[in-house]
Amino acid sequence: MKDIDETITRRDFFSHVGWGGVAATLGGSAFSFYRFYFPNVLYETQKVFKIGKPSDYPEGLSEKWKKERQIWVVRNERGLYVMISICRHLGCTPNWFQDKQAFLCPCHGSIFSIEGNVLGGPSPRLLWRAALKIDPTDGQIIVDFNHRQDPDPMSTEQGLRVDEASREVEPFFLKV
Repeated sequence: MKDIDETITRRDFFSHVGWGGVAATLGGSAFSFYRFYFPNVLYETQKVFKIGKPSDYPEGLSEKWKKERQIWVVRNERGLYVMISICRHLGCTPNWFQDKQAFLCPCHGSIFSIEGNVLGGPSPRLLWRAALKIDPTDGQIIVDFNHRQDPDPMSTEQGLRVDEASREVEPFFLKV
């Protein structure tokens, strides 16, 4: 019977350390082999999606989809359009201020009108509008985030502007 107070020899210590190193190497290799068959994948959100029926949006601006889909839905007296909530300067997300009736970019100070025109700041382009259409089966609005309206603006004293009539064309505007 062995004594409990058995001393560990130098040879035993280095033997344990060596076998521990071999076990750690084999374990790391097995884990790497396992991860090789399950690579990291980033899933993008759908770029074409439904946002409900036109009757769901009263006149004015709706921020219902801003957080989930990065869009604003705007309805005026002539119809409805969808603006993408990405500042054209460096890709920040502007915020809507009801009292100023403008979008303000918090990072660099770009200011946009409700039509997407640039009223001030460093943004070189207008806000994009996404293509939209009505689904004939259920009557919901289908937004196509991939197809964007990007007109050439004119520089005026009030900022970069585009005639609103030229932007209210299909498929970027629904007359409802």
